[in-house]
Amino acid sequence: MQELSNPTPKNEVLPCLLIPIQGGRMVLPNVTVAELIPFQKPVEIANTPEWIMGEIEWRGTMIPVISYEEFSGFKKGPAGQDLRVAVVNSPNGEQGKMRFFGMLTQGIPSLIKLEEAAIKENQNTVLQKGQKMAVTLETGHATIPDLDMLESAILKTI
Repeated sequence: MQELSNPTPKNEVLPCLLIPIQGGRMVLPNVTVAELIPFQKPVEIANTPEWIMGEIEWRGTMIPVISYEEFSGFKKGPAGQDLRVAVVNSPNGEQGKMRFFGMLTQGIPSLIKLEEAAIKENQNTVLQKGQKMAVTLETGHATIPDLDMLESAILKTI
């Protein structure tokens, strides 16, 4: 799997999703998102932190759903009207204990095609927990989540 934090070879285009979240946007390569589904209220998991919203059934499998904003320490505001769940392929899913997890989104993602020249690291941004990189794109600012950290944190708490 190709990662956004590693520059793509010259002239190569990486299809990505620009995903709205509370207070910002995150960028994920298309290959990391298995599906985008309508929001469904997760079933609570006992004794987990607030950022783990619970579990939902997806394609016959129970998957944990997280609030990326809460994990990263952002203030929680009112939920938007266009809530969705991005079902993400766990980075170590094939070998690991968890193949997928869900991330709450605050709207409809847009498809973007990124070239190396279109991605500029925003070094003035202080990264929060769960953020791999802050970037400036032609369409504005976004963050790249640290999926390995998220997967590890989920597995430690459920």
